Amino acid sequence: MTLVKEKNSTKKINLVSVSTLKHNNIIDMIGDEVSYENLTLSVETYGIMEPIFITENRLIISGNRRVQVAKDLLIDKVPAIIVEDTITPLEIEKLKIDFLITNRNVSHLDIIQIYYHQNSVFEKYDEPYTKYMAKLQDCVQRNIQLKVKAGKTFTTLPSELKKIFQDMDRVKKLPLKTFKVLSELKEKNFDRCVKEILEVENLEHSKLASIIEYYKKMMKSENRSEDIDKDLKQSKEDKEATLGELNSSSDSDSKLVATIKKVIHYDIHKSFNLDIKEDESKYIEDIKSKLHIDFTEEIELIKSLLKEAK
Repeated sequence: MTLVKEKNSTKKINLVSVSTLKHNNIIDMIGDEVSYENLTLSVETYGIMEPIFITENRLIISGNRRVQVAKDLLIDKVPAIIVEDTITPLEIEKLKIDFLITNRNVSHLDIIQIYYHQNSVFEKYDEPYTKYMAKLQDCVQRNIQLKVKAGKTFTTLPSELKKIFQDMDRVKKLPLKTFKVLSELKEKNFDRCVKEILEVENLEHSKLASIIEYYKKMMKSENRSEDIDKDLKQSKEDKEATLGELNSSSDSDSKLVATIKKVIHYDIHKSFNLDIKEDESKYIEDIKSKLHIDFTEEIELIKSLLKEAK
């Protein structure tokens, strides 16, 4: 805000034509309807008391809403302070953010939208947007990074759903977890989730949260099912590969018999607690698993016969 104070104290106030001004459109111009109506009433009663800030080429740095109200009320000219052209593009972007932070109770949606408008300029000057915003918000940079990451999903939402989120966010700031959960949803679940949200009339935040939470749990459940299916498929492929190896040569029968013998010897040694090499144990257990060989009943029969012999 230092730049603003310096300009305010050294620059004169000019009356500029509304038709020549260009909105910066960083975030929603109107904001919540109640405050916009109050601003309209104030301007209608007292005029524009506080000058807007603009660049030399008439780009609005601060005062989007005041200019829009002036257009609504058919006011031709508004008071403005023109910042000098020696200010860098990065400093102008910082001024825009400074004014937004000063004049609004900035929500997660605001931070997300500011990021998508301003980040490219910050990157050009090798200064992280998230670092600057964290300083203004008096929080750690990681906090802003999480909001930006979670908010990337918001940019892909259908326009109808975007409007729902924006309207709800104006009335009651949506929690970060709402955006985080949305960003975690898979595409197939995401489409179904969006469809269900759009079907609800007079959607409340609690209902929105419950719908998203439901689809998050569904997603976790489907992930577990997919993991199980993947394991079963892999097991089947391993079994077929092993059988393929055994059947690939002319003496496949003898190889299969030799393999079964190894498993029987191993199971007998294991059953009677005889020494087994660790690498051999791993190898045989792997074969048993892949080929589904199980001699448990046969081993128990051997044990019972030995007992009877005693």
